[in-house]
This record gives sequence, C-alpha cells and structure tokens, in this order.
Amino acid sequence: MQESSIGVQIKELRKHFGISQQELCRDICSQSFISRIESGDLSPSADLLYRLSMRLGVDMNYFLESVYVPRMDYVQEVLLQLSESLKKKNYEQLKELVNHERRNPLFIQGKNRQQLLWYEAIYFYKIHGDFHRAIMLLDEALSMGHTTLKSHSEKEIEIYLTKANIYTERKELNEAISMYKDILTYLHRLPVIRDKELLIKVYYNYSRSLYLNGELGESLLFAQNGIRECRENRILYGMGELYFQMGRVYRDQSENELSKGFFEKAAMVSQLMEDENLKRMSESQMEHIGEAELCLRDVPFRHHNKEGI
Repeated sequence: MQESSIGVQIKELRKHFGISQQELCRDICSQSFISRIESGDLSPSADLLYRLSMRLGVDMNYFLESVYVPRMDYVQEVLLQLSESLKKKNYEQLKELVNHERRNPLFIQGKNRQQLLWYEAIYFYKIHGDFHRAIMLLDEALSMGHTTLKSHSEKEIEIYLTKANIYTERKELNEAISMYKDILTYLHRLPVIRDKELLIKVYYNYSRSLYLNGELGESLLFAQNGIRECRENRILYGMGELYFQMGRVYRDQSENELSKGFFEKAAMVSQLMEDENLKRMSESQMEHIGEAELCLRDVPFRHHNKEGI
C-alpha cells in the first residue's frame, strides 16, 4: 500500500485548482498537518480524507483507488471507453478493447478484473451467441466481489442484472423474474443508491420480463416506478423505453388512446435522446393504432348499410 501516493494526489489536485494549503485546510486541520500529508510523513484519517475530498470537489474513492492501483488514469480511460462502447452497442469494439487489456497487469485482479469479465460476457453473448460462456463469465465476475451474501455493491448488482437480462432474451422468464426480485431486494438494502440510472434499468427490464410473461398489470406497475425515478432525479435516460413499455401494455389491454399517448411520449423522448431506433418503433406503433381505429370506425358503418339494404 503506497500511503504517500494519497498525499501526492492531494498536492497535485490542490495545485491544479490553484488552491493554497491554507485555503485547503481552513476549518479542517492545520496547514502544517496538510504539509506533512503532502510530503508523505502522515496519512490522513478517513474523516479527514473525506473532508479534504469534499473541499477539492472529488469523490473519496479518487484517492483510495490510487493507493491500490497504479496508473489509475489509464485504467479510468479504458473503463470509460468500454462503457461508451456498451452504450453505443458497439460490441465489436467492446471485444477489441477487452482482448487488448486481457493480459494487462492492471486488469488481472480485483475490481478491474471483475469489470473486464463483465464486458467479456456481454460480447460473448451479443457477438457469438454463447449463452453458457457468458453466464460462466458473469458468475466468475460475481464471485470476485468482496461483499457478503446479504450486501451487494452497485457493480455486482449491475452484473447480476446483465445475467437476468440474458435469461429474459432467451425467454427463460421465470428464472429472469426471480433474479429481478433478488436485484430489487439488494438495491433496497443499499443505504444510498449512487447510480440512479441503475434503478431505472432494473425497473425497465423487470417490466419487460413481466410483459413477456403475460403479467400486464405488474409490468405496468414497474414501468410507472421507473418513470417516477426518471422524473424525481430529472433523468431522461430510460424514460423513452419506459413510455414505450407502457404503450405496449395499454395496447394489449385495448386501451388505444392511452397507448397512443405513451407511444407519442416515447417518440418525443427518443428524439431528444437522438435514439432513431426507438423513435421509429414508437411512430410505427402509433400508425398501427391509427389504422386499427379507422378499421373499427368503418365496421359499424358497413354493418348499418348492409342492414338498410
């Protein structure tokens, strides 16, 4: 453990923002104490490190991770590229990045190895359609967690969510629904959910699985929960998909006006998010509903004419 690296990073951040030692330590500790931390003579306590990180405008993990992982800047850049590739559904690029870093010493153990296994599982399933290999990799990633059976990190929950989504895609819905129930239990046990998008992902995918299983009422409930989270946290992410999901449920319940309204909302959000695929799907559903309404209006008219003749 390179304790002195925390002091070095504090000094580098302080200079980057143009903050003096006196400004940094105000109402926290003495200037001489900060000086000794930066020189590596002292290690800050957890409480002091938290207060310094708040003053510098970074998460406390920024310092803690750097103690155990050298070249943290490189690791963060790789993880960012992997995340962007996944968001864009560029699975070939995801595969290329994973294979490039597979033997990198920075990614052979701990949390970084866990994340690499997660991404590897995704591309194995999406590119090669290898269900068993993907599940094996996800289970290996989950086994690397440092939590207990009663507590799970957000990253572990996201990995488990990927596993549930794969089962949904394979129409093994009872297995998937059981996993989503576990995932919600794990999320509700967390004292704080930092990644608000994670809860929205869970609500959407749970709703989708229930819909495919014919449980329309429950599907609608979880889609509504997801929309509520989007609104409360002012997040557009996932909102279009959730509106689309609600439109499908109301369509199947023959609530055409409600269905059309939610497909319209999905189309509007997808336009803002520049999601052409969702926009196209939403507009297609609205057209089908419009055509169905025209057919229904025509039926009584034809029947009336027939009786008159």
